[in-house]
Formats: sequence, structure tokens, C-alpha cells
Amino acid sequence: MKRKKLIFDIALAGLFCTLICVGAFIKIPIPNLPITMQVFFVLLAGLVLEPKTAFFASFTYMFLGLIGLPIFTGGGGIGYVLIPSFGFIIGFVIASFVMSLILHKTKNQPFWLITLVAVFGIIIIYLVGIPYFALITNVINAGDKSAIWFIQALLVPFIPKEIISTIAAILVAYKIRPYISKFHNNV
Repeated sequence: MKRKKLIFDIALAGLFCTLICVGAFIKIPIPNLPITMQVFFVLLAGLVLEPKTAFFASFTYMFLGLIGLPIFTGGGGIGYVLIPSFGFIIGFVIASFVMSLILHKTKNQPFWLITLVAVFGIIIIYLVGIPYFALITNVINAGDKSAIWFIQALLVPFIPKEIISTIAAILVAYKIRPYISKFHNNV
């Protein structure tokens, strides 16, 4: 039984890693940071997977990109850590794990809690991504952008997209969570 559970978890982590990769290529290019489907899949992973599985799905995505697979929106390779938007990828790993951890620590998981956790996931992604973007832009690349500029360029244009991604992830997660849990408990 334990081996089947491990295989199931590895398969789910691989599936969600692949979905995050695909989400990077479904994009609308805009200045500073393209609009992608990655956040939707990261949120979905955090909402439906167990904490270890959610972590490994997003961490594997980050790891594969850093070792050179061109799966990030702008390519791949270890040098990507110096790309300002890499902080959002770090945020993906943290958000998916924390979201899943919160949900798996609570027995009763009503719709409002799933919604709150998804919103918290978005907040984590931006709390990691924007400061990292600022660090690389202003410190490493000797830029002179203000905090207001970062908020206006990296948060405000994405609010409608994040609202849509969050709602979609919540609705999909709410529908598929019982099936994943049921299968997980029967393995």
C-alpha cells in the first residue's frame, strides 16, 4: 500500500510539474512580466495535492529549469536566478507547499477556507516575487526603480488575471479534490 501511494504521489507531482511547464508557454507578452497560466496550475497544485507532492511538483519545475531545460517563460539555466522574474518561481514553490500544508492541517475544508487559502497563495507569490524583482533590478543591475513602480508594473496589471486564475483554480480544485482524496485513501 505504501509503495502504491508513493507511486501515485510521484505521478501527481510529475503531472502538476508538467502542467506548470505548459502554463509557462500559454502566455500573453507584456512589458516586464508576461501573463501566463503558471499561477493557475501552482494554485491548483496547492489546493489539491498533499504538501510533499505540491512542493515536489513546483520544486521540480524550478529545478528542471535551473539545470537548463527551457521551461521558464524566458528559457532556462542557472543564470535564470539573475532574471528579475525568478522570484515568482521561488514564490510558486513556497505558495504551493504552504497552501497544501494549511489545507491538510484542517479536517473540515469548506469552500470559504479553500478560497482563503488560494488568495493567500497569490499573496505569497507576490510577496516573494516583487521584492526579488526589485533586488535584481535595483541592486544587481544598478537600477533606480521606486517601490511604487514595482507595484504599478508587477502587481496592478495582473490583478484581473490573478482574480480569474484564483476563481478558476478554486472551482476546479473544489470539484476534483474529493476524487484525488478518495483515490489517495484507497491506495
